Amino acid sequence: MPADRRCFLFLQGPLSPFFFRLGSALRKAGCLVHRVNFCGGDLCYWPFGNTHAWRGHAYEWPQWIASLMEAESVTDLVLIGDWRPLHREACWLACARDARVWVYEEGYLRPGFLTLEEGGVNAYSRLPREPEAVWARSRDIEGQALADPSQAPNPMLRRVLMTAWNHVGNFFLFPFFHRYRTHRPYCIGRELTGHIPRYVRRRTLRAHGISVCREVFRRRHPFYLMPLQLDADAQVRRHSPFTGTLEYLAQVVIDFSRNAPRDSWLVVKNHPLDNGLRNYRRYMRSLARATGCSERLRFVEGVDAGPLCRRAEALVLCNSTLGLTALRMGKPVYCLGDSVYAMKGLAVTRRDMPLSQFWTDHPAPDPELLEALIRVMRHDALVPGNFYSPEGIQEAIAASLARMGVEAQ
Repeated sequence: MPADRRCFLFLQGPLSPFFFRLGSALRKAGCLVHRVNFCGGDLCYWPFGNTHAWRGHAYEWPQWIASLMEAESVTDLVLIGDWRPLHREACWLACARDARVWVYEEGYLRPGFLTLEEGGVNAYSRLPREPEAVWARSRDIEGQALADPSQAPNPMLRRVLMTAWNHVGNFFLFPFFHRYRTHRPYCIGRELTGHIPRYVRRRTLRAHGISVCREVFRRRHPFYLMPLQLDADAQVRRHSPFTGTLEYLAQVVIDFSRNAPRDSWLVVKNHPLDNGLRNYRRYMRSLARATGCSERLRFVEGVDAGPLCRRAEALVLCNSTLGLTALRMGKPVYCLGDSVYAMKGLAVTRRDMPLSQFWTDHPAPDPELLEALIRVMRHDALVPGNFYSPEGIQEAIAASLARMGVEAQ
């Protein structure tokens, strides 16, 4: 379809000006562009330019968004988080009218990449899920140019400030968007009651984490690494058999106590962006006492996962992107949830063997299959750049236009 006949409708995006600038680039290329603002934070990052404010009740949403798509002849839907309430209905309705759905997410490979896939990401991704299909797709794209990871800076402070600006908009414009509810389990006020104490204690937590790592490395016991994910992460709550992080932590610790070699340890690493509302350390200690393996469990946070990955015997996780990092290091990985790298020859799943067997029988990943999958990801699912820095945004926009089939102007 010619660019001047394509109409892009943007829903919620990252907490940054990325979507606004992408929309501007599409408009400059001759496309029609519209945006739905759900809350004051959305308005902060897309204040003008064919905006539509959604302020209705969730029951009215399907008819409203379908009418908007019809009235504007929408050909492409763009969003982040295809699992979010309102987004999922919009995706289904867009597909029903044969519109293309473009979904962004943080990169499967980090840093330097974002995920952009047509149709869905993570468990909804169209990436091949069987080794034979990976090999076939890899052969199809053999010889084609693949983008290198971006070298653009992506400082955490910028991300924090942009997130804060979003919450400022939500606070002051709440009367206008009074029906809006975040897709996250907790409101920002509740999350701050966890984030602030963690920020105050960050140096203490890091010092303790470094001390534990030194102990683990010094004693030279074989150890398994279990990285935790954010409790609100859709990867856990939607793309795994668990209702939250506590549940899969309990399953792994109990199984470890019963079936892992008696001279081995389990190191549980907290997510660096955890909001502190759940005390995983305290819960792990309770599990340790209940199962009689207190001497073999360690909890760390505030430290880099790289050295732990490199020295670990294997990793057990839900479906964290850290699993792909570990596979690239040649480490065995057991994936309890659904992930794009969970397949025979890469991460072990329940289909291959029970977790109880993995502690003593953990096959290494096939490096050639892994490289084939990464080649497919870089061609079909990843774009260089990031959501936050000007340089990263510029790179991601250029690559996104190419992926969407729009010629930049």
